[in-house]
Amino acid sequence: MSTEPTPLYRVYDGAALEGLVHRIVKRCPPTLEDFESYEALGRPYDRRDFFKGVGVSMHLSRDRAVTIARRYGHGRGVAALDLREAPVAWAPTGAPGHVTVWAPPELLLRSVLQCDEHE
Repeated sequence: MSTEPTPLYRVYDGAALEGLVHRIVKRCPPTLEDFESYEALGRPYDRRDFFKGVGVSMHLSRDRAVTIARRYGHGRGVAALDLREAPVAWAPTGAPGHVTVWAPPELLLRSVLQCDEHE
């Protein structure tokens, strides 16, 4: 009796998002580089997490994005994106409320609705 392996991620399209997603960016307004993956930027990451390394980290809550940005010093801005009608793929990854999004950086930059800098 063979058992199906459990998937690492359940991947959805943009239509499955229930609201905006939030990306920590260096500053406002964001640039194309703010939406590039670790792989595209040549930054090191755990190769066992290749799928996350070729995607872009985002949060379902602005408050959570600000908390993470402050805690780890990732950036001064938080960009809000509407990807519900965009041709993207995403999956819940890591902590609750964290998602990885797979899409071209140009599409993500065009999807920014607003960007605010936090203290």
